Amino acid sequence: MDADRAATRPVAENPAGMTALPRARAARARRRHPAAIGCALIAPLLAAGCTSYHAAPLPEQDSLAAGVAALELPAAAWPGPAPRAHRFDPADGLDMWETAMLAVANYPQLRAERRKRGVAEAQLYAARLFPDPQLAVSLERPTGSEPGLVNGYGGALGYDLIALVTRSAGVSAADGARRQVSLDLLWQEWQTVEMARSAHVELLTLRRKIALLEDMLALYDRRYQQSLYAMRSGDLTVDVAGTDLTALLDTATLLNQLRQTCNGRRNDLALLLGLSPDAALNLRATGAPAPRPATQIEAALHAMTRRRPDLLALAAGYDSQEARVRKAVLSQFPNLGLGITRARDTGGIVSSGLAIDISLPLFSGNRGNIAVERATREQLRAEYEARIDQSRIDVARLAGVQALIQDQRALLALRVPELEAMVASARQAYGSGDIDALTFLNMQTTLVNKQLEQLDLEQQLWSTQLALDTLLGTVTMDDQQGTPRP
Repeated sequence: MDADRAATRPVAENPAGMTALPRARAARARRRHPAAIGCALIAPLLAAGCTSYHAAPLPEQDSLAAGVAALELPAAAWPGPAPRAHRFDPADGLDMWETAMLAVANYPQLRAERRKRGVAEAQLYAARLFPDPQLAVSLERPTGSEPGLVNGYGGALGYDLIALVTRSAGVSAADGARRQVSLDLLWQEWQTVEMARSAHVELLTLRRKIALLEDMLALYDRRYQQSLYAMRSGDLTVDVAGTDLTALLDTATLLNQLRQTCNGRRNDLALLLGLSPDAALNLRATGAPAPRPATQIEAALHAMTRRRPDLLALAAGYDSQEARVRKAVLSQFPNLGLGITRARDTGGIVSSGLAIDISLPLFSGNRGNIAVERATREQLRAEYEARIDQSRIDVARLAGVQALIQDQRALLALRVPELEAMVASARQAYGSGDIDALTFLNMQTTLVNKQLEQLDLEQQLWSTQLALDTLLGTVTMDDQQGTPRP
């Protein structure tokens, strides 16, 4: 206080002469040093915790590969254990499993979905961090000229204790959410495997149908040209030539529709593989699938909840919600903050103490959040049960369809060869004029339709089998033929 009084006197009255004013300023600076030191410490700490910003512009063109050889196939991209014995060689054409492997690794939608896993991992990282303490610093300068006043300062260091109490539950919730995201991604990869294999089979089936109809179109075209020549020569009536022309036009229309469908499916498969639309797709034949016995389906159904990624994801989400309920219950306790304080008022009195900040749960008490979290938990339980019930019905439906398809395939396999022999005899009879054109064309059209039906049934059996594999969680690889096995 003496130094402050000396600083207020005129310089001429100070025995130290011109050196008194700098000494007084130094004394005031020393008395201000707690606030200055606090500011000096805060600035480096804030700077150390900062993260630099880097712009990430959007791409200006697509990322589709020009050909199969340019596609990537990282082993880590395959869902589940990596196929060890399956030889990947796109040079001899893609079999069903090679198509699925490339789709999982390169499907653009899956690449985007994988970024969600990074978000969930970042959220878990954030939940594991301890909350930061709170530091408050204040500085007071007297505005009057009353003798004896000094600069006052205050400092408080506090910590929110309730954040420590709920931290464990928050980490558990974030970890459950991360596992749910990872399992949801795995389920999408399984579905991508099914889509790729189905698209592989469908595209091959369409190509076989087109080849069959192209042969028939060429046959009908030759027959119509002969009929047209005979009609112009007066050896054939117009009704016979008209029947041949009708068969030709109907076949051309059906062939065009199949080509349109094939073009669409080809582009769908190109997108699944991450290929440009004009990339060549050399696919290898698949053969007929082996249907699953009913006993095997029933056994796999009982183990479904332990293998299906979507059910495991729902269970992980339920665990995460359970942790959120626990966190909400813990948060109902009064919010408690504890800290230490040190201050000096403008009169020069220095004090230290303990600060406690507590909320009074008189009106809310976090009861609303507890009710919301509990209701959400019950909703997730109901969704899990509904998914299991729906899967049970879907498996039963697919198993029934599989049996019906097998019955029809067996019937056609027995009768179509007989129809082929009859059509061959009718062709000779038609050529010799023993039967009319309408009778022969009806028989020929029936044969073509039954051959197309056989191809449809084989594709439907594949689709049923692939859907069962996914629903039952029994997707495995036959390394020799590229067909599924239990």
